[in-house]
This record gives sequence, structure tokens and C-alpha cells, in this order.
Amino acid sequence: MFSSDKGCISHDGIRGKEWGTPVMLSTGVRVYVLKPLLIDYLMHAFKRVTQVIYPKDLGYMALLAGVRPGYKVLEAGIGTGFLTAVLATIVGDEGHIYGYEVREDFARVAKENLRRLGILHRVTIKIADVRYGVSEEGIDAAFLDIPNPWEVVDVIGKSLKPSSPILVFLPTANQVIKLLSKLKELGSFIDIRVFETLLREYQPDEKAFRPLSTMIAHTGYIVFSRYVKNT
Repeated sequence: MFSSDKGCISHDGIRGKEWGTPVMLSTGVRVYVLKPLLIDYLMHAFKRVTQVIYPKDLGYMALLAGVRPGYKVLEAGIGTGFLTAVLATIVGDEGHIYGYEVREDFARVAKENLRRLGILHRVTIKIADVRYGVSEEGIDAAFLDIPNPWEVVDVIGKSLKPSSPILVFLPTANQVIKLLSKLKELGSFIDIRVFETLLREYQPDEKAFRPLSTMIAHTGYIVFSRYVKNT
């Protein structure tokens, strides 16, 4: 049985319906059977065992990195697998995601989430700490969602193709400051930029069009840079 604040309906009343078909809830409210989008899986179907990067940040990070089909991408700190799912969807079967996670229980949940989407074959997950090195080379883009990125950016940079981007997601300003200091010290990262994304949804009512009363405001900082050989 599917239940909501507007009524309920048995699963048998939904199974076999074509996408877009209207069905009636127990209260007489009409709803529609819609094909789930990636964001629906992320926000409603994925099991969560960690803090996650929200869609407003995921999309901008992927765009900044220029990820496209066929890319080889390295990710450290996969957690629940939100970012992994977005990247694996974009790179397609021609590309691949190499994910590092120190917690085996987190990796197990991420694998199951990716399996539900049918994209697990595009991802290799390793239970390892990137501070001790990575085995991949010729990486097109790297993403870090770990608490201590200043300890690993040099290691990760050496796995990247020259001029490739590295994106770091951090929740606090003091972490950003430590990372910026390390990037400047290394001298092998250029085009350094820091972003914060804010997304405000509006009430789609022509008689009362206005912002919704709640929003997801600060979630974290995105630190962007590009790796070059330090000469």
C-alpha cells in the first residue's frame, strides 16, 4: 500500500499502468503514475547512511568539472552515493567512476543504491584511504567529499591529466581556508575559485505566486581548481 497525506492506493492499483496514467487515491484525489527521474531516486529511494551533497550542488559541480560521456572520474568519499550516481549517469557506459571510501558499510549501501539505478557496472568502489595513494592515472576530473582534502590534493592531482579539474565539497569556512592555503603552497593548482549555491523554489500558483516559505540554504562550499605540472 502506498500512503500519503492525500490518501492511499494499493500497489496492485499501480502495477502495469503506463507512465502518465491517472489513478485515484482512497480520498478521491487524482494522481499520476510518473516515471521516476534521477532526482526522485536520490531524494526518495536511496538509502542514506551519511550526510549527502544536495542536488543544487551536485548539478553545478558536474557542470564546473565538464563531465561528459566517456570520462574517467575519480571520487573520494562516496558515502551514500549521491554524487556517484550523478557522475555515473553522465559518463555513460563508455566512461567510468573510480570511487574510494574508507567505510565498508557505507560502500555497501552505495553499491545497493547504484544497483537500483542499473548503473553499478559503471563504478568501481575501493575500500581504501586516498591519503596512501590511488592507482588510477589519466583521470579527467576528480571530486573530493572528505573532511581533510588538504592532506590528499597532491596525491589526487598526480592522477589527473594536466589541466583537469578537481572539485572539493566542504561544509565549513575554516576547512576551505586550510584547503586554499595548501593549494597555494603546492603551486600545481590554478584557476582556484570558491562557490556557494542557493536555490529558492516558488509556489506555482498564478493567484498567489511567491517563494515557498522554506528553502535549503547553506549546505556547503564548492572549491574548484585545475591541476597543472608544477615547474
